[in-house]
Amino acid sequence: MYEKPDLNGPLANLRKNTEAWKTSLARHASEERKGKGLAWDVEVMEERDDLAAKIVDDFTRIDEVMSTHRALGTAAPASWGVDPLTDEQLAAAKEKWPHLAIFTDRTIRNYANVIGIRQVEYLAMVAVRNVPAHLAKTAK
Repeated sequence: MYEKPDLNGPLANLRKNTEAWKTSLARHASEERKGKGLAWDVEVMEERDDLAAKIVDDFTRIDEVMSTHRALGTAAPASWGVDPLTDEQLAAAKEKWPHLAIFTDRTIRNYANVIGIRQVEYLAMVAVRNVPAHLAKTAK
């Protein structure tokens, strides 16, 4: 069964670290800077360098998940996804849309977990509509 990749943690870290970097940048450009000297400037720049390294690490973690994940080309965080279908929901959908019978239950569940049951229903509807033309071409 399809499992959503966990990008929520890396994305939260990225948001936190980029916000800290922006705060450090604003601090360096603020009135607080006056009279502190070169040592203070270097200290603030070092803080920003450390934050930039963390941001690169966050992007690296996101890239690792996205480059190894292969499910319809998506690596969306769980918050962007669709809740898995329950047995009752699957049965109700198959009763409401008989053309879903073109797919196995496992296929319906996997695709519904990625794109939602209404999109799976649309795929089944298009497939059923195109079957006669496809069969006519292959029968020749």
